[in-house]
Amino acid sequence: DAGGGAARYAVISIAVSHAAMVSLMSMTPVHLHDHGAGLTVVGLTISLHVAGMYALSPVFGWIADRAGHTRGILCGQVLLLAALLTAWQGSGSEAWVTASLVLLGLGWSACVVSASALLAGAVDISERAPVQGSSDLVMNLAGALGGALAGPALVLLGYAGLGLAAAVPVVVVLGWTLTRAAGRDRTTVPA
Repeated sequence: DAGGGAARYAVISIAVSHAAMVSLMSMTPVHLHDHGAGLTVVGLTISLHVAGMYALSPVFGWIADRAGHTRGILCGQVLLLAALLTAWQGSGSEAWVTASLVLLGLGWSACVVSASALLAGAVDISERAPVQGSSDLVMNLAGALGGALAGPALVLLGYAGLGLAAAVPVVVVLGWTLTRAAGRDRTTVPA
């Protein structure tokens, strides 16, 4: 059914976004420290990342309301991919790593806000709370998995390789999102 398909898409979009975000974010302080960055740079990088996660949430809600939830998710996935590719290409530069973390926070925010609104509109009001709770559980399990795999990936692949590895599921969801956007999916429940 259409609502179930939209709900599954929303939950998977949220989970992949969260896993990608946690995997790169959790290893960034380790990477920066290993490359000689001081605590000031590490703290500033994480602070800017967290600001990216939350400061523009209302803007991403507005975008999702005006352009459609799928397009809001598309915006988030593109930002996430840009973040991960920036981490891959700029892993040797504190400035590029910081830029990648800001993009990562923005992409996460756009995706989670838009997909959560899509999820709320895809299910009956009597199911919203349990479905949202299940989505939160899946999101946090994906984050835990991303964080758990990030350490070994950092050791085996380096920070640049971690960025590329985290990009793989994002590219899959991005392809799915482009397919949905081409179908002009515009759920109208406000974000």
